[in-house]
Amino acid sequence: MKMQDSGKPLSEATISKFEKLLNVKLPQDYIEFMLENNGGMPTEEWIFDFIGANNISNRSVIQNFMVIYIEATNAIDDLKNSYKLLVDEGFAPPSALPIADDPSGNIIFLVVSEKDYGKVNFGDHELEDPETGYLVMSPIADSFADFINNCALNIV
Repeated sequence: MKMQDSGKPLSEATISKFEKLLNVKLPQDYIEFMLENNGGMPTEEWIFDFIGANNISNRSVIQNFMVIYIEATNAIDDLKNSYKLLVDEGFAPPSALPIADDPSGNIIFLVVSEKDYGKVNFGDHELEDPETGYLVMSPIADSFADFINNCALNIV
């Protein structure tokens, strides 16, 4: 699975600094992906399936994976800025790290809290939980590795 427009290569030390900055612990499978790619746009269509709101089967495609930038930036794919914006604006809990998006503006989240640690969820930008105000999240995969493997099976 190849990427284009990835960020600058990362080191484990840079990822560790990133984790401390956001006060999160990234799953090892996601760290390995970022060390190899640092985000970017898939060169093929990475399609994934999930059960969305109202138990309806859905399908989407990865448009872009977020990038960890070492320098300050206003880039739309900046993982740190996206995370802070979504949490500060009340669209996502601090346990949900936005790792990718689809062409419709929906966000793929990686759970970084103890409960459901490492799971990947689909955040529907059109649906809001009335109790929390967060985007409605639907499970995609039990781990980042499972998510990537499922996408690999559906490459068009």
